[in-house]
Amino acid sequence: MEKFRFLSVIVCVSLLVITSAAASDNQNATTQEGVKVIVTYDPLGPNNLIVAFVKFVNNNAYKVRVNWKPIIKCAGSDVRDGYGEPFTMSKGESYQVNIWRSLTCGNSRLEDLSVEMDVEKATGN
Repeated sequence: MEKFRFLSVIVCVSLLVITSAAASDNQNATTQEGVKVIVTYDPLGPNNLIVAFVKFVNNNAYKVRVNWKPIIKCAGSDVRDGYGEPFTMSKGESYQVNIWRSLTCGNSRLEDLSVEMDVEKATGN
């Protein structure tokens, strides 16, 4: 029983490491007007619920407004423009969005994800 438990733990840890490595291999990072966007996606398959993580980081000394949209490529289909809700970030803040497989590619595999964004200095507080 002890050997079985040990083997189960080793298998679970191995799967976690493999999944993390696959996700980190598919990472895009770009910077525009002082805002860095990091896109990490996990292309492992339809049983994996979360497809992508999009993180914005404001490296400016002022508040910014970000208008953005994800550009999504699913297996067997054309490139699609997604919709990203505009948002504001104060200096040094970050904002993260999770894009779920069920809303993006259905049962198809995610092949690529990038972000187009427009950054401008925010007015007001």
